[in-house]
Amino acid sequence: MLNFDELEKGFSEAEALAEAQRCLKCKDPRCVKGCPIENCIPQFIQAICDGDVVEAVRLINDRSNLAVICSRVCPHNDQCEGACVLSKKGKGIQISKLERYLADKEMELALTRVADKVAVIGSGPASLSVAAILAKEGYRVTMFEARPQPGGVLRYGIPEYRLPKVMVDKQIEIVRNLGVRIETGVVVGEDLTLDQLFAMGYKSVFIGTGTGLSRKLEVPGEDLPGVLQAIYFLETVELVREESLSVSHLPVKPGDRVVVVGAGNVAVDAARTALRFGAAEVQVVDIIAEHERRCSDKEYEEALHEGVRFSFENSVTQVHGEERMTGVSLQGFERQVSGRESRFVPLAGSERQIQCDKLIIAIGQKPFARIVSTTTGLKTNEQGYLITNDEPHYGMTTRPGVFAAGDVVHEPKTVILAMREGRKVAEAIDTYLRRSHL
Repeated sequence: MLNFDELEKGFSEAEALAEAQRCLKCKDPRCVKGCPIENCIPQFIQAICDGDVVEAVRLINDRSNLAVICSRVCPHNDQCEGACVLSKKGKGIQISKLERYLADKEMELALTRVADKVAVIGSGPASLSVAAILAKEGYRVTMFEARPQPGGVLRYGIPEYRLPKVMVDKQIEIVRNLGVRIETGVVVGEDLTLDQLFAMGYKSVFIGTGTGLSRKLEVPGEDLPGVLQAIYFLETVELVREESLSVSHLPVKPGDRVVVVGAGNVAVDAARTALRFGAAEVQVVDIIAEHERRCSDKEYEEALHEGVRFSFENSVTQVHGEERMTGVSLQGFERQVSGRESRFVPLAGSERQIQCDKLIIAIGQKPFARIVSTTTGLKTNEQGYLITNDEPHYGMTTRPGVFAAGDVVHEPKTVILAMREGRKVAEAIDTYLRRSHL
């Protein structure tokens, strides 16, 4: 019988490393110019030298989707290998066999590796980004969301007039169609722990729970009924709108006089939402100067147009009332700078009282501690944000296999930043899991 077995054998790992180490690392690599698709030859050879097979495969795939074939049938002597400066001495780098080694390694892993399970905690922008990217890579992704509906801050933190929830629903559906399972009403840290997720077969866990715990003013009377946090107010509004709560749960009633503390986007969202529910007047106060305000110019101008009043360089120093709040004391402040430090100093004689029915506090948030407090190995900074690393795997926490990104890692920022960080972490999770199979 005729023998059609493949004649040339591929490199072993030791042979591939030895061949890669022969590369001269030319400043002007002729091998790249000799390749019709200008493959990243010096870079993937260096990755082999570094022992990073996953990175080497990724570099090849940046330009070639058929490496397992091209490494066998391309006329390398007339292209990359023929252009190698060592070919003049008859000792050119065997680029084709290095490419074949990597392509065969990738194919071997792809055929034998059972798709790993990845748990994604939270369903905001960072989590959606991570889940979608990993699902496209073939991972079995399950997203756990504590609220009744997925979307995180996109659904429960941004008002309808800025982000219609039908758009959020469509984005969620896109992620679902990629094969991502979404389980709502599951609070990780209470209903499930990280240890239990790993015991259930999840090989990696991503934490994208955001910052759901509001900071307090720390002033007398802050615990009186009528004082509420902005993120609680915005979330309650959405829960009422989706009929998860009755209208009676709305904290702001028609005719209420409302004071909002803080002038970031969340504060302005709360102020404008209060007007939409019939508040008679809404005043936003912030200890900083107008030019230092944290809300966008667009949000600020629209709020002014709708009737929100702003009072900068002022803050609430006391909440008045007995059974419930009836008003607040406002105090003027000025910033005093000494070297690199600054502090706010109250202005004598500027204190005054105003009557109001509701006080909404929006001076910042921090992460809940329920996940950290129910697992081992996770470390946070003094403010409660998860500590992550850039190396060797971007976004990995102090517990191996657990990654994090978005507001749970840094102070609340933009949606696009959370999505960008989610993408970088998803790529790191993919690399981490692939290396675990080598």
